[in-house]
Amino acid sequence: MRSITSFGTRAIALVTTISILGAMAAPGLAAPPRTRLIEDGSPTTALLPTGYYTTATATPGSSFQPLRTYLRADGNADAAEAVTTALSPDGKTMLVLTSGYNKNYKTTTGTPIVHPVLDPLTGAVATTSPLGEWVFVYDVRVANPVVKERINLPNTYDGLVWAPDGKSFYVSGGIDDRIYVYASTPPGSPEPYAAAAPFVILGHNSNDTAPTPTYDGGLLKGFASTGIATGAAVAGIDVSADGSVLAAANLENDSVSLIDTKTRAVKGEIAFAPPGTSTARGEFPYWTAIRSTSAGALAEVYVSSLRDDEIVAVDASGRVRTIKTDKAPNRILLSHDQSRLYVANGDSDTISVIDTARDRPIATIQVYREGDRYRGASPNALALSPDGNTLYVTLGNENAVGIIDLREQRLIGRIPTGWFPNSVSVSADGSRLYVVNAKSPSGPNPANDYTTAAGTASNVTNKNEYNWALEKAGLLTIPLPDRKQLAYLTKLVDANDGYTNRYRDPMMKYLRAKIKHVIYIVDENRTYDQTLGDLPHTYGDPSLTLFPYAIGPNHHRLQSEFATFDQFYDASESSGVGWNWVTQGHTNDFTEKTQSVLYGNAGFRGLTYDYQASVRHQNLLLPEFGAAPSAYPNFPQFSKRSATLVGSLGILPGSEDPVAPVGDGDERPGVVGGYIWDSAIRAGRSVRNYGVNTDQTYYAHTPFYLKPSAHAFEDKLPQSPNQKLALVGKNDDFYRSFDQEVPDQYRINEWEREFNAYVTRKNLPDFEMMTIPHDHFGSFGTALDGLGTPQLQFADNDYALGRLVEDVSKSPYWSSTAIVLVEDDSQSGPDHIDSHRSFAYVISPYTKRGFIDHTTYNQLSALRTVEDLLGVDAVSDYDANAAPMSDAFTTKADTTPYTSSLPGVLCAAPVSPTLVPECKTKATTIRRTAVVPQLHDVAWWTKMTKGMDFSAPDRVDVEAFNRILWRGIKGDGVPYPDTTVAKTGD
Repeated sequence: MRSITSFGTRAIALVTTISILGAMAAPGLAAPPRTRLIEDGSPTTALLPTGYYTTATATPGSSFQPLRTYLRADGNADAAEAVTTALSPDGKTMLVLTSGYNKNYKTTTGTPIVHPVLDPLTGAVATTSPLGEWVFVYDVRVANPVVKERINLPNTYDGLVWAPDGKSFYVSGGIDDRIYVYASTPPGSPEPYAAAAPFVILGHNSNDTAPTPTYDGGLLKGFASTGIATGAAVAGIDVSADGSVLAAANLENDSVSLIDTKTRAVKGEIAFAPPGTSTARGEFPYWTAIRSTSAGALAEVYVSSLRDDEIVAVDASGRVRTIKTDKAPNRILLSHDQSRLYVANGDSDTISVIDTARDRPIATIQVYREGDRYRGASPNALALSPDGNTLYVTLGNENAVGIIDLREQRLIGRIPTGWFPNSVSVSADGSRLYVVNAKSPSGPNPANDYTTAAGTASNVTNKNEYNWALEKAGLLTIPLPDRKQLAYLTKLVDANDGYTNRYRDPMMKYLRAKIKHVIYIVDENRTYDQTLGDLPHTYGDPSLTLFPYAIGPNHHRLQSEFATFDQFYDASESSGVGWNWVTQGHTNDFTEKTQSVLYGNAGFRGLTYDYQASVRHQNLLLPEFGAAPSAYPNFPQFSKRSATLVGSLGILPGSEDPVAPVGDGDERPGVVGGYIWDSAIRAGRSVRNYGVNTDQTYYAHTPFYLKPSAHAFEDKLPQSPNQKLALVGKNDDFYRSFDQEVPDQYRINEWEREFNAYVTRKNLPDFEMMTIPHDHFGSFGTALDGLGTPQLQFADNDYALGRLVEDVSKSPYWSSTAIVLVEDDSQSGPDHIDSHRSFAYVISPYTKRGFIDHTTYNQLSALRTVEDLLGVDAVSDYDANAAPMSDAFTTKADTTPYTSSLPGVLCAAPVSPTLVPECKTKATTIRRTAVVPQLHDVAWWTKMTKGMDFSAPDRVDVEAFNRILWRGIKGDGVPYPDTTVAKTGD
């Protein structure tokens, strides 16, 4: 659920049949009105944190069903992230697979909900675990599908296929590196399908026949000591027409396994890019399709390579060929007669058509709107009509299903769906579509997972209120519309997605002539209520605020003295998706599919964190440049590490990043896409980067460790190796990136050094991109300068922000500079309105002073604001369609400078007296808040977070960490609010 509020002076150009529910009331009321995603089949409008709308049941006769598990009466444990549908050969049964978060749910009494972990050899329940994915079995002989069985599995990853005879089906086991087999049961059995052991063991993991294997079986198995090892993960699967051979794509092994379905044994594995090779081929293999002989035997298996933009074709003899496609091919589908292979190119928004007789592409069909310059539709699944003349494609980021007439080879319309559709199937008679979506609006999370250690508790219902957990999946059944209805539905999708009203804002045009420099800051993980809920006259709940004015005076003052945004939402759930939203204006299908799994059942096992420019822990510029001095003048040690990781192991030849969008690093005139810095560079803007998408592997205490320094440049201690080609020569190597041991004061010292030099030389860059990440928290026992509690780390972050704004506002550049700050996500805090609600800052002389802006904005609004101020192009459909935050600006400049406030806790033990020199200044000459007593010291926080991994964003158990945060700051005696009624700070 997401609140729908007023949009300031703008009108939303939706089709007239859409009802915008409610308008923002005057400040001081309990809460803004909200709307819910109605799940009973009636038409509904829901506003997503992305700024897009969904109208899932707009097609006449359609119906929507949540994936109910009935483990909790309130639906909190219902399934999330539905990814794949599969219709049985006889057209009577349909399977729906989930693969995502789906963990950490509790009964109403607080007992963890357990799911079976199956013995891979016997199929028996060996142990129980709170983790679990689902296969839902539906009877689709009726208009509205009926659930006949719910099957629990410990881990999955997207792959799902029926045996040709329809008597059994296969399920990808994801990081467990196995394939589960289920077979039909005799008539009269309580369930229609049962586990049919033995399961297929693919043989990559150690301890691979145990119910829970060791997650070490990826391509780099055996290199755990280098810190770059990965696990195994089986993805797409397919079976030959005679049912004898099963093909499985090994996502983290860059190979395909061929399995004898009778013996369940692997009879061969073809490696596409084994260690030692210098050729990029078949990496990140995702989906499979088997072309069979006339007798039904395997003739050729096709495998999509997400990273290398190609289809790998392997014939029965093991011979390998490659077929180039557009960017990021994901799911593939053979035509009924096997003469054509259709490929969804997720990043290019196209469908490749391949002639299987010659294994060559013969056509490309666009799924982006005619004449649209931007990309971001994210085609991610395909289905064919029974007559083979119509291709259906789910468009994940457009919340729609596209319909392609294959005779005309063009997109003829779109049908609205739920949030991020992942799969589509067609009924046997061709009259209906079955579409599953990954997510739904989340609603408030006032308890944010919290239960006390003693079990008394404030979250009296024991809900899991984490972002990924609150977003639920569903099954949408759509009768195929006629051409007239399709035309209407297509316009509705355009309106939902903002295409009908791309903003050209006169205020932003005016400001473009005034603002010449933009500093774009991305911080980490906080909600509005958690940080600013105590601000008066806003939609805040002060009882949820953990970091009040005394701890974060600059956060509070900069909101109230400039513009306050109390209806700002993050499109993201967590850091992996968040950093893509704030820098490239969307996420791609690979990110959406893997991030929820990594944070969910995978638990940072098997898969790697591949979302901020490194891939399988590798800096892709190392092989590109070979650590040449021109690329890394400050890092002579790179030549050794480059040889170690690239030369001897041969990992990931080439420089492709599976998360990067079309246009990454391509600075040719006329190119669209990439990241915000790409767009700025193309427009001729000067760029400087501080810690964004830089290499963080050197922050681990290894022989390659980069020692932190409060004055890194003066000490000649480089901090942040660049990872992006476009930022070579534009990266501040002495600015440290995400490292929770290191104070933000160190970072701002370095930024300030460069800023002062720019002021002296009169050459401030047009665009600065930076992160100030210490509001993430962590590494309490090893934190430098005594910053060993969350309050101290937030105060450190707060004062760094205050110093930056003060420096800019007291410089000659103040009259021509704007500072825009957002969080990458809001996952680590409670909010009484929506778990995606966070905060944003727009600070400039042209910002309205003391203005409370109740307009609904999001990360795309902030990105669009940056682009409009710089006068550069958008990078995706999302930011191109977004409204800038222009209601917060005025044409009359106020150049009054800002003087920062010093959080008093930074001037008291245990903080080092050398960290903040201003602490020695008399309190009468500096704004300083009172020293707030803290309930617990560094030792307590260290003990409570023992075993948690703070080496990279979000690697901790967020549920457990949030419990510790509340208990450690508020105390055991302060019950956590369990009401969703808003409070104001009036």
